[in-house]
Amino acid sequence: MIITTDLDVSRLAPAWERIRDTSPADEAVPLVLDCARRLLADPGGEEARIWVSGLVAMSGYLARRPEPEAERAALEALRAAVEALGGRPCSHDSHPYEAEMGSLEDEVWNGDTGLLTGTLAAPGADVETERVLCPANVAGWARLATDVIAPLTVRRIPVGAPESHHDCISVLSGIVNDYPYGDPHEDLKHEAASLPARPTRGVLAGYLVTMNATCWYAASERITDRSVLDAMIKGVEEAVLLLEDRPCAHAPGEHPDTGDPDYANQVGYFLRSPGGRAEIAEYYGWDEEDEPGEESEALDAWVCPAFLRDVAEETLGELASGLRSFEAAHGDGAAAGA
Repeated sequence: MIITTDLDVSRLAPAWERIRDTSPADEAVPLVLDCARRLLADPGGEEARIWVSGLVAMSGYLARRPEPEAERAALEALRAAVEALGGRPCSHDSHPYEAEMGSLEDEVWNGDTGLLTGTLAAPGADVETERVLCPANVAGWARLATDVIAPLTVRRIPVGAPESHHDCISVLSGIVNDYPYGDPHEDLKHEAASLPARPTRGVLAGYLVTMNATCWYAASERITDRSVLDAMIKGVEEAVLLLEDRPCAHAPGEHPDTGDPDYANQVGYFLRSPGGRAEIAEYYGWDEEDEPGEESEALDAWVCPAFLRDVAEETLGELASGLRSFEAAHGDGAAAGA
């Protein structure tokens, strides 16, 4: 067992908080490996909360093309903590991590998990402190971090995408069902420009699936502004450049079917947050007690780079066809808004 002092925590916590998606590997990787090593040494111990807190703080780095060794170590340690802590008896109706899930719209956690709170004293313990330090709450944060780093590979994430994502689903659902609520030109251009510069795997996958769901409408005669097509093509082309060069781990036929635009539109936004991905898992009937891999559908195929490249190619083909039709109808030099 590794004995931790208050001095260790006071030194390490600010260093973890400085790690961002743009941090250089030589700064981030040693901190991740040290944190993961300490957590794996005693994943069910009292100090597990400290190291889970550290990996949560650095999950923004780990969710975006991290150094492979750091990613593997972090996931191994977080999964060990989930296994060691997640099944312990608990009398609480809810835990603090659940209340913070709505803040994970871009999957980057910049707040305080509370897990560095001092050791809980048994007599007369503060109720809120007890809930924060509850093993189920620590396991909850470990699950969230695992799901952000490796989407759709962990069970028992509370269901519920952020409200803003449900709002976007509603707007785009009107478009893909050919009953737009507002101006589809502006809504589609806004969606095309919505991808962050350095998205997580879940956000990147969701963006590409959403573009695929809406591309048929953009390529139809319903769109009279060429800038919609240009914006969507630009967005998809830039997104493809961000896909990782990982081999496909799925068997033939395991990639999802995106043939239903309304369903794909929903999935596109559900993919962008842990609570949304839990909605996907619930739809597919993932049982909380099942082990990953036992489900009939390979849910992590939704974030498979090979699948997403195919989706992007299909999307670009549809948009290119729409652009050719637009140019034939309006002339090659048609200005945006013409």
